[in-house]
Amino acid sequence: IYAWIDATPGMPHAIGRYQFIPDTLARVARIAGIGPEVQFTPQVQDRLAQVLLDDAGIDRFTDGTLDRRQFMHNLARIWAGLPLPNGQSYYEGYAGNTATMTWTRFAAGMEAIWPAS
Repeated sequence: IYAWIDATPGMPHAIGRYQFIPDTLARVARIAGIGPEVQFTPQVQDRLAQVLLDDAGIDRFTDGTLDRRQFMHNLARIWAGLPLPNGQSYYEGYAGNTATMTWTRFAAGMEAIWPAS
């Protein structure tokens, strides 16, 4: 992955199932203790995505100290395809980014995964 990034400068890289951009990939790999010699498998990508979920406050959300709306906003700041309440991506227009769903659909998906108590 890193060799490909280096070999294709200036391209808007979004890599793997979670669409990591190079700076984010390097940061979360360092935090997760995953070196460049480790194969970029689905399991490794899941471990890297967990760092992003931690950044978004998943533990505080699941323990009730972070409300759903703020957690969703935090997720939208990480993944460009997720909408803000206004329906746009946090990164709207940057490198072609746009939200891929509505806020209502996002909220419904969150409710399906984490029903309100």
